[in-house]
Amino acid sequence: MKKGKSKFYVVWEGHLPGIYDSWDKCQEQIKGYPNAKFKSFKTLDEARKALKDPDSVESSSKKKSYYYVVWRGKSPGIYTDWNEVLQNIKGVEKPIYKTFGSKQLAEKAFNDHPDNYKDGDYKKTRDLTENERKLIGDPIELSLAVDAAANGKGIMEYQGVWTFSKDQVFHVGPHKGGTNNIGEFLALVHALAYLNNHKDPKMKTLPIYSDSRIAMGWVMNGKCKTKREPSNKLKELIFRAEKWLKSNAFKNPLLKWETKAWGEIPADFGRK
Repeated sequence: MKKGKSKFYVVWEGHLPGIYDSWDKCQEQIKGYPNAKFKSFKTLDEARKALKDPDSVESSSKKKSYYYVVWRGKSPGIYTDWNEVLQNIKGVEKPIYKTFGSKQLAEKAFNDHPDNYKDGDYKKTRDLTENERKLIGDPIELSLAVDAAANGKGIMEYQGVWTFSKDQVFHVGPHKGGTNNIGEFLALVHALAYLNNHKDPKMKTLPIYSDSRIAMGWVMNGKCKTKREPSNKLKELIFRAEKWLKSNAFKNPLLKWETKAWGEIPADFGRK
């Protein structure tokens, strides 16, 4: 009888996914398989849970897998090897392709029109469990999305766009002495003021998306709780925003943009 602790190996992506009771058997399933995903566990129960819910654990493969959707190329499809993509688009006039972190989203995008994905960044997306998909769902298209961008020198700007079309509604900055969270806070209040000053009563209940939970919390508390010393101009904008929140009630839902499921927020400046 062999001494020592036994292990169980879960193969999520390999020649034959499943649970194996030896490293040799596991190797047979991952050897030669591109971007194989697997991990060892101390008990069979842990392995079974991991196989059922792979998002609850981290794969032994540290490198993130990407899925490349080619809409216009020599052979349109979904690829996991960038070199294959290069060969596929080589010599093709104006090829159309995009990188996804989620296989689920890549499959959806391939069957959709490429124009719906041309401006977004989807590398940070990941595959969701069935429960996560039910809880998160799809973004509400009839909504306003906001985002901010700040560089290492504190040069900050923010904007709001219509989620469904990405048409810009407002843009402020750049200003010195800012941070992403300050910009997100100001953008949210700007969006609230814009929608609540609109003549159409439907605008007063239109959802607003942000990818910053911190800024959303500041808005709900009515205070920009930054620890950074803003510039005089930003102090003025923050004062006006806090004053608006104190003087006005709003019914617009503030919703978290689920970047890992949907890609970058439509208002993203594309500088990551």
